[in-house]
Amino acid sequence: MSTMSPTAVHAFVRAVRTLPTVPSLVLATVVATSALLTEGIDRPVEAQIHEIPESMRARTPPRQTLSGPRFGMTAFTGQIAELRDQAGHGPFMSQFGWQFENQIVSTETGNQALMEFVLLFGGFEQEMRNLSLSWLAGYRLPNGFELGVGPNFGVQLSSDGGTTTSMVTAVGATMPFGDIYVPANLAVAWARGGPRITTLIGWIIGG
Repeated sequence: MSTMSPTAVHAFVRAVRTLPTVPSLVLATVVATSALLTEGIDRPVEAQIHEIPESMRARTPPRQTLSGPRFGMTAFTGQIAELRDQAGHGPFMSQFGWQFENQIVSTETGNQALMEFVLLFGGFEQEMRNLSLSWLAGYRLPNGFELGVGPNFGVQLSSDGGTTTSMVTAVGATMPFGDIYVPANLAVAWARGGPRITTLIGWIIGG
């Protein structure tokens, strides 16, 4: 049986000492795995996802709340005009109130889907107290032209009382003047006894 020379033994011992121990191997493995797992976390979010083309990105168009005063007049026709004449009232009645408007959808091309509530007080010049509320679903084009339709509820607050209901169709335009917008609208309330024609103008504040 042959034996190793002293020189060979020393060389073997040095080689064994240079080999990593089991705990060292485990520690090195854990460190390397942690580095691989955290490599993506340390990078910015933008670097971890693919760039989305501009044409495919979701957009959030701006929404506006456009409200303001309204004033104008209502013209009565048909049997309603005759009844008013018999009661000593003229065929026209003043209107003054406030329009509450909210843009439900506003596209980048300038089209706007609207929800509007118009509260009007009328007839004060004839010692009448008429209160009306219109609820309109509207649409406005980029050039300012708009249209809407919805129900109208009216209450006569004077001594003889009475309520009315009708269906309103309205058209108009909202025109910019400096830092404000001026809406002009024409509305027809369709009801028994003849339609009522109302013209309103005002201005829009907010936005």
